[in-house]
Amino acid sequence: MNEQGSFFQLFDKLSDCLVVVDTAGTIIYLNAKTEGIFNVSGNDAIGRRIKEIIPANLSELPFEFQSQNIKIADKEYEVYIIRNMNEDRKISKETKSLSRALEDINVALDESTIIAITDRKGTITFVNQKFCELSKYTKEELIGQNHCILNSGFHPKEFFKEMWRTIGRGEIWKGEIQNKAKDGSLYWVDTTIVPFRNDNGKPYQYVSVRTDITERVQKELKQQEAMKIDFQDTIRNLQNGIFKMTMNPDGNFIYTMAEGKLLEEIGINTEYVSNLTPNDIFPEEIAELKNCHYKKAFEGMKVSYEVDLKGKHVFVDVSPIKQGEKVIEIVGSVQDISELRSTQRELIVQQLKYKSLFEHSQDYVISFDMDGHIIALNSMARELLISEDSHKFISSLVFEEYDEKWFDFLEAALKGHLQSFEMEIKHKVQEKMVFQVTFLPIILDQQVKGVISIGKDITEQKRIQKLNEFLAHHDELTKLPNRRKIEQELREALRLAEEKSQELAVLFIDLDRFKNINDTLGHFVGDRLLELVPSRLLDSIDRDKQFVARLGGDEFMILCPVIASRDEAIQIANRILENLAIPFYIEDNELHVSASIGISFYPTDGTNEVDLMKKADIALYRAKGEGRNIYKVYVEFMDEQNYHSFLLERDLRKAIANEEFVAYFQPRVDGRTGRITGAEALIRWMHPSLGLVSPGEFIPLAEETGLIIPLGKWMKKKVCEQLVIWRESGFPLLPISVNISSQRFLQKEFAEDVKELLTQFQLDGKWLELEITENSLMRNEEYVLQTLHELKEMGIKIFIDDFGTGYSSFHYLKKFRLDGIKIDRSFVQNISCESDNAGITVAMIQMAHHLRMDVIAEGVETEEELAFLLDQNCHYVQGFYFGKPCSIEEFEEKFMKKIIAKG
Repeated sequence: MNEQGSFFQLFDKLSDCLVVVDTAGTIIYLNAKTEGIFNVSGNDAIGRRIKEIIPANLSELPFEFQSQNIKIADKEYEVYIIRNMNEDRKISKETKSLSRALEDINVALDESTIIAITDRKGTITFVNQKFCELSKYTKEELIGQNHCILNSGFHPKEFFKEMWRTIGRGEIWKGEIQNKAKDGSLYWVDTTIVPFRNDNGKPYQYVSVRTDITERVQKELKQQEAMKIDFQDTIRNLQNGIFKMTMNPDGNFIYTMAEGKLLEEIGINTEYVSNLTPNDIFPEEIAELKNCHYKKAFEGMKVSYEVDLKGKHVFVDVSPIKQGEKVIEIVGSVQDISELRSTQRELIVQQLKYKSLFEHSQDYVISFDMDGHIIALNSMARELLISEDSHKFISSLVFEEYDEKWFDFLEAALKGHLQSFEMEIKHKVQEKMVFQVTFLPIILDQQVKGVISIGKDITEQKRIQKLNEFLAHHDELTKLPNRRKIEQELREALRLAEEKSQELAVLFIDLDRFKNINDTLGHFVGDRLLELVPSRLLDSIDRDKQFVARLGGDEFMILCPVIASRDEAIQIANRILENLAIPFYIEDNELHVSASIGISFYPTDGTNEVDLMKKADIALYRAKGEGRNIYKVYVEFMDEQNYHSFLLERDLRKAIANEEFVAYFQPRVDGRTGRITGAEALIRWMHPSLGLVSPGEFIPLAEETGLIIPLGKWMKKKVCEQLVIWRESGFPLLPISVNISSQRFLQKEFAEDVKELLTQFQLDGKWLELEITENSLMRNEEYVLQTLHELKEMGIKIFIDDFGTGYSSFHYLKKFRLDGIKIDRSFVQNISCESDNAGITVAMIQMAHHLRMDVIAEGVETEEELAFLLDQNCHYVQGFYFGKPCSIEEFEEKFMKKIIAKG
C-alpha cells in the first residue's frame, strides 16, 4: 500500500466529514461520513470540483468548515474538515440526559438492589446502603472483608468453588444464595456476579448485583414443605413403594425415606429405616445383593434387580441423583411383580406345552409368515422337508395339479379366512399321501400376523374309505362282487334282456361238505380254499361277458346276462364241476372239492332278480339232495320239495321243547355167538303232522343250524335215564353208544358236562360209550388229547364212527389210543363180490388189530357179509341181519328179555 492509500485508510476511521482535493480543486477522496451528509457516492464525487458537491451557502448551514494543507508523496493537497454542529449539540444534550438518567438509576438501584464490588481476591471494596441494611453490617465493617462474613453454612463448599471457577473464567454467574446477617438471621438473595476484565481479558474486580428474595423463598419453602407432606401422603398411598438413600461419611448406604403400601406390607417405612443400612434391616444374603446394586447406582449407573421379600417377589429400579457430576443420593422404586412372574412362569409352561404339542404333534404343522415363507416346522413336517425354501418345499411335495390351489388357499388364509381342504402329497418313502389340510390365520390385535398349517395324514382313512367303497360291492376274502353288486348287475341285465327279448341264466354254486373242511382242518384252510375257488370259477366263464360273485359262506353265483341257449349255461356248470375236480393243495393238504349247482333262466323261471335267485337256490338244494357234485336246472315241482325243507327247519327248532324226539336202539352183536354186547342209540323225530321223519332229512338241517348240539345233549341224557330205569327194573345193563358231533366234542366244557351227567344219574362210565367222527380228531390236537384223557379216566370208551369216510390218519389213531373203530356201511355192503371194498375193509381190520383196537362193522345185512367179516377176525357187527333200530320198548321185548332168559 502507498503513502496516499495509508492516509486515506486513516481518514476512513475519522468521525468528521473529510474531503481531499488537489491544487486544481478536484476531489480525489471523500470519506463515508461525507457521502452520508451530502448524499453523494464516492465514485460520483471523485474527479469533480468541490463546489459541485458542497453548497455555496455552507456558511449559513449548521456546519463548521476548516481546511488544512498537507503534503503526501511530495504532492500538495488541501484537506477540508466539515463538522455538523447540530449533531455535536445533540450529543452534548444526550450526554447530560444520560448523566441524569445514570444518577436516577443509581438512586433506584441503591434503593432496590443490593450491590457489592470485590477485587479479584474476593475482598469487598464497595457496598451500597441496601447491602448494609439487609446484612445489618456497616460499610466500615464490610469493606476489607470477604463474603465469608455472610456465610450461613447452608451451601456446601463445592457450591462456592463452582461459583469461583465460573467468574474466574470471566463468565457471569447467577444463583440463589442463603446468607446470614450480623444478628444471625438468615436471608436469601438472587445474585448475579459480573466479572470486569482488563485489557488482557483477566477479571480484576467483580460486581455482584443482589435482590432480596427471602420472602419468596420462605413462601416456596412453605410450599415445598406442604408439597413434601402431600408427596409423602401420596407415596404412602402408592400401591408400589419408593425409597431414597444417601452415603454417610463412613461410605455406608443409608435410607432417608421409604414409603408406599407395598413397603408397608413388607414392614418397611421411613420411620423404621431412616439412617439404617441394608445390613441393619435385611438378611445378609439380601443385604449383600442390595449393597452390590446400590454401589453401582452411587457410581452413576441406573440399576435394577429382583428379590423375594416377605413372600413377595419385587422388582427394584434404582436411579442416581446428581449434583453436577457427583451423585448425592439415589432413588428407587419397588414394584410387586409376584403375579407378573407367576403369569410369566405360567406363560412359559404354556409355551413349553405349546412347543411340546407343536413339536410332538402327530399332525404335520408348518408356520408361515405374511410373505408365505416357512418360519417353523414340527418334527413330523420336517420328515417331509426337502428344501427350506417355501416354494421349493411346496412344489417338491405337492402334485402339479394342487400347486396353484395350495397358494390360493394360503393367500386366502393370509387375508384372515380359515381354509380347509384335502390334497395329495408326494413323500420320499411313500409314493403318495393324502392330507386333510387346515390353514389357521394367526390373528393378533385384529391383524393377521401369519398362518399355521395343520396337515392330518388321512392316507389310511382314504384307503379304508376306498376299501369300504370296494367292500360295499365286493367280498373282502375273495375280492369278487358281493350279493349287493351282483343283484344290481342282475337287475340291469334283466332290463336289457326285456328290452332286447333275450334269455339270461343264473347259476348258484355251493361247495359240498365245506363245513367238514372247516371243522376238520380249521378256518384258515377253509378261507384259503375260498380264496382259490374263484379262479376256477372264472376259468369256467367268459370273463368279458359273464360275472362271478360270492353270496356268502361257500355260496357263489354266476350271471350270464345273455345266452344263446340253455346249453350255454349247462356247459358252464359242467366246466365248473370239471375245474373243481382238480385237487387243491393247501398247507400240505390235498383237498378234493366238489360243488352242487342250481340253474334258473329268464324269462321262464322268473322276471325279477328275487324270483330268479330263489329258483336257482331251490335247484341248488335239489342237487345237494340228490348226492352233490351235480347241477340241477330248476323245474316247478322243486318248489314243493323246497317248501318241505323249509317246514322241517322251522319245526326242528320247536321239536326239542315239544319233546318230539325219541330214542331208538340198535343191537351190537358178537357174530360168533349171537350174543348182544351193546347197542347204539339213534335219534328219531316223531313230527306231529308228518309222522316219523328220517334222520337223513333232519340231521343235516340240525348240523347246519347248530341244533345238533342240543340234540346230542338230549340223547346222552335219554340214554342215562334209560340205563337207570333198567338198573332199577332188574334188567342187566348194556353199554350204550351215543354219536357226538364234532361241534360238541370240540367245546371246552364237553368232558365236564359228561362227568356231571354220570354223577347226576350215578352211573359208571363203562355203560356210556361215545362215537366221534374222524374229523373231530383233526383240530386242536392238544385239546383233543386232554378231552380223551378226561373221558377215559371216567371209564368211557371212545369209537371212531363211519371209519374210512373222513380225513384221519394212522398217526392220529396211534397217538390218541382210541378204543375202537366202526367200519362204515359203504365198505361192508356187497363186500363178498366187491373186491375194492373187500381189500379196503381187510386193511382197516388188520390196522385196528395192530393198534389193539376193537373193530365193529356197521350195515351187515347178509350171511355172506357176516361170514367174510368173521373170516377176517372182525367179530363184532351191527346191522339189519341181527336187528334194525327200534324203540326202547321193542328193544326190551326182543333183546333184553332174551338176555334175562339165557341168564
